[in-house]
Amino acid sequence: MRSIRSFLVELLLRMTKRKMNVDEFMEERRKINSVPYEVPAKLKHKYSITKDQSLPVDTYMMKSKSRSDERIVLYLPGGGYVDQPLTWHWHFLNHLTEQLNCTVYAAVYPKAPNYQCIDAIASVLIVYQHILKTTKPENITIMGDSAGGGLSLAFAQYLQEQGLPQPKDIILLSPWLDITLSSPEVMAMIDKEPMLNWDMLVASGKSYAGELPRSHYLVSPIHGEIKNLGKISVFIGTHEFFLPDARKFKEKAARQSVAINYFEYPKMNHVFPVFPIPEAKKALKQIVDIIKS
Repeated sequence: MRSIRSFLVELLLRMTKRKMNVDEFMEERRKINSVPYEVPAKLKHKYSITKDQSLPVDTYMMKSKSRSDERIVLYLPGGGYVDQPLTWHWHFLNHLTEQLNCTVYAAVYPKAPNYQCIDAIASVLIVYQHILKTTKPENITIMGDSAGGGLSLAFAQYLQEQGLPQPKDIILLSPWLDITLSSPEVMAMIDKEPMLNWDMLVASGKSYAGELPRSHYLVSPIHGEIKNLGKISVFIGTHEFFLPDARKFKEKAARQSVAINYFEYPKMNHVFPVFPIPEAKKALKQIVDIIKS
């Protein structure tokens, strides 16, 4: 049975769901993304968030208050490839940092419509190579939510293509696996989705892809190679229209005999592990256990 708090969060999401004109939305994002992102000062102070000035990519670091071990999480925040990190990203990363006793690198990769997929991949590669200079691949987890989840998987596939070391774990929270969102199963769930706007996502995805076909694995990683990657874990809720593609991904892994961790939470909304609900605490424990294993 779902918690009352998760029900109230979903109700709030429905009430605040974006409904503006797509062209106006994209123009708004263009203006916002033309200015460098900065973590809000209150959050930066509260969670001791620092910016890694040695990197050309905006990258923020969080460390546990106790002595951190060698584990490092490279986190790619979601936002439909057009939105910058939100407050709840930093709350979640603080919980993750403290429970895992680790260091988190949050890479603020360049966003559409100002930049495209190739720019995001190149930026994440710079951060990943920097991390590889400080620790071994088996100490690294790549994690992301929504668009950041899609980018996390696509980036791991890119590493394989380039012959570069894989991280130990690839953890995907409500990942955007097919940028077209065109399958009949997805279309059937549009009215049930409490948080995401299909039209805005499709426009954002098209802009993010740039000149790449939207079936290319770098933007739709469900079409990419999944063998010989780090261990993949997927967290998904049944009240989000990314669910059908997550299930297809699970089936693909089974067909190819690729072992993955797959956690499907009944009645949970998009990226539920980052919200202040009891179900998120359970998911966070599972995430921590995966990384520590």
